[in-house]
Amino acid sequence: TAFPLNSKGSLKLIAAGQFIAQQALEDGGNANVSKTYMLKNSRSSVYSFRLGMALGEVWSVLLNYTRISAQGRYLMPREWGRDPMFTFMPRERNEGYGDVRAMNLLLSKSFAKTGLKIDVGYGQYLLPDVKNSALNKYGLPAYQQVNVDVRYSFKKYLKGLDAQFLYVYKGKLGETYGNNRYVLHKVDMSLFNVVLSYNF
Repeated sequence: TAFPLNSKGSLKLIAAGQFIAQQALEDGGNANVSKTYMLKNSRSSVYSFRLGMALGEVWSVLLNYTRISAQGRYLMPREWGRDPMFTFMPRERNEGYGDVRAMNLLLSKSFAKTGLKIDVGYGQYLLPDVKNSALNKYGLPAYQQVNVDVRYSFKKYLKGLDAQFLYVYKGKLGETYGNNRYVLHKVDMSLFNVVLSYNF
């Protein structure tokens, strides 16, 4: 919800909350435990909060926090797309984890006349120990993440064409016990994406 802070309504306070509850039905998808999606009688709860300020469509500063309970793993089929939590950052997921504390700060600046938009984010994702497979499905250590997302929307004859540059850095915060299987392609890495898309 946005609350106007000045007479023009251009300066707004943003406050929001989310709650997600999951409960396995019957046998969780398959009587064979090795094939079930969610173990029988398992459950999870997710609480997510957002507080921030916005100046029209030009500037926004958002502070976000998410807590996934230790009851079980939060599960979401990957084909459904991105996690709905406020702490979501591109190339980051909370799916498959329980007992998570996540927080991030997102800054956004839009240059409406030029079609340029820049988003910068920093987050910390405190996950269970990598050896705790009951709550850490993918063996990912706690990490910090930095995102720089630059987008440009073309005008006139190229209207509909968008260009995006996305830089992501993930740095290890949790223990990996000297085992690279918890590090390679997971943390202590940088990712560069250049994307061109055309919207009809």
